[in-house]
Formats: sequence, C-alpha cells, structure tokens
Amino acid sequence: MSPCPVITLSDISTEKYEALIAAAQAQGLALAGKSGNASHRGMEFTWNYDSDAQVLTIQCIDKPMLIPCAMIEAQLRGLVG
Repeated sequence: MSPCPVITLSDISTEKYEALIAAAQAQGLALAGKSGNASHRGMEFTWNYDSDAQVLTIQCIDKPMLIPCAMIEAQLRGLVG
C-alpha cells in the first residue's frame, strides 16, 4: 500500500503540540518527542514537529486498504481544530 500524502499543520505552538500528543496518547497512540513513528489500529504514522517554525508534519505511511487517506487527514485536522 502506498503512503498517504504528507499533512502539514501550521501555527502549532508548543502548548498546542503538547495537547495534541496528550490527546493522541489518550486514544492509544504511543507518541512521544518531536519526531518518530507510531502504529495504531493497523496504521503506521511518522511525524516531525519543528517548534521554532511551529509546524507539524504527519504522514500515514501504512494503512488498511479500506481506509481512505482523505478520512485520515480529516480526522487529524479535526484534532487540531
């Protein structure tokens, strides 16, 4: 399965990033630090947070065939709200 496009989220302050990490952990995603890889419910993600630029990039690099990339992106963007 080919990876989804990279999602770039701007204006992510350190406080907002920490809140996003806490929300992800509450959902069972083992995220920690400013970059890395994590697996959750058959999906694998990679992310990088640049605190100086306040930019978070996330990419779903593997997922079940029946889950569209657009749905993953919508849910991620919904978390940032």
